[in-house]
Amino acid sequence: METGELQFRKSIGDFSRAIEQGRAAVYRRNFESRTYEYIGRYIKELTGYDQTELTPELWDSLILHTEQKGELQHLELAEANRLVRSGQVERWQADVQIRTRSGETRWVTDMSTVLRDAEGTCFGCLGVLQDITERKAGEQRLARLSEELRRRNAQMEADLAMAREVQQALIRSMPREFPRGAAPGTPRLHFSKRYLPAEMLAGDFMEILPIGGHEVGVFIGDVMGHGVRAALLTTFLRGLMEELVPVVSDPGRLLTKMNRSFHSVFGQGDDLIFATAIYLVIDVKTGVTRFANAGHTKLLHLRPGAGDAGSRLSMPGRGSQPALGIVEDFQFTSAELSLGEGESLLLYTDGVLEAGDADEQQYGRQRMLGYLQQHLQAGPDQLLDGLIDDVRCFTHSEAFEDDVCLLAITRS
Repeated sequence: METGELQFRKSIGDFSRAIEQGRAAVYRRNFESRTYEYIGRYIKELTGYDQTELTPELWDSLILHTEQKGELQHLELAEANRLVRSGQVERWQADVQIRTRSGETRWVTDMSTVLRDAEGTCFGCLGVLQDITERKAGEQRLARLSEELRRRNAQMEADLAMAREVQQALIRSMPREFPRGAAPGTPRLHFSKRYLPAEMLAGDFMEILPIGGHEVGVFIGDVMGHGVRAALLTTFLRGLMEELVPVVSDPGRLLTKMNRSFHSVFGQGDDLIFATAIYLVIDVKTGVTRFANAGHTKLLHLRPGAGDAGSRLSMPGRGSQPALGIVEDFQFTSAELSLGEGESLLLYTDGVLEAGDADEQQYGRQRMLGYLQQHLQAGPDQLLDGLIDDVRCFTHSEAFEDDVCLLAITRS
């Protein structure tokens, strides 16, 4: 009758032969005798050394690098070995890089559990060595790709941050008044601006363009979407503004030419790409203001000193005209209003109107008009800040889902 030891050896041999089908070798290591009491035949394919040659000392000499796993992964190798051999830790797992007999470098995972005698004393371990060279190579390739992706993302974030700073700098550099350095008592325009991109880059933008000594052009636009794509489209529109300087004094002609150029570039693809815009020219001496609107939200004329409440806030302008890029040969027309002393024009994008609360209710035009009616006597800067705070109070959020661009123009 077979003894318990012989039965154990037979069972471990059967187990080893099954394991070897998965490119692995079973071993039983005795810490006290410093020997392998058993090791599977696959060890020769793993290391180049057969069962009769490989000893624990030889195995240790083959190791180039060890990566502990599990509860041992943060320990030094010597400390991890001490805990296992003293029986304080039940399991050992590590990825081991070895140099085989032929000089080849190979990765092996070593997984074992401690063996105890009848008194509970740890005397060795039973484990499996498995070839993971291909898996490790894949992990290393993935690590390299991840590092490259991280590097590229960092570069992209830096580029976006610079582009954002350029956008913000363009807004900051716009004049706060026109004409600059006007003598006391002479008519002037004061510009109050608020610019809140929903993402790193925005699709809303504005321009203030002095035209001669007493006229100034003001442009506000909202490109579809936001982010990088929208920011690139705003750059294109800014470039058009520079090209169309000869017609900047005529709002209708300016938008007509911008629309034709915009449509010729972006109107040929499958995706509908458009931008809303409003452009106006203000004579600071007389207050006469000519403007044209390309599908944009209507400008607001604020007259705090008007006699009746109904005339203090109005939305001048004719019927709607299409956004830029929709109708190729559309002829935009201009309208006119008179901006009196102490009066303001408010230009804005739809990020304010479309801000929504948790129930998906939008702030909307009526809430905005209601707020402005109640606070017309405030200065333009306080009015804009108060409006933004009112929207945030409605949405219960500091962030806006779409870009917000506000410009108040006050004549004094």
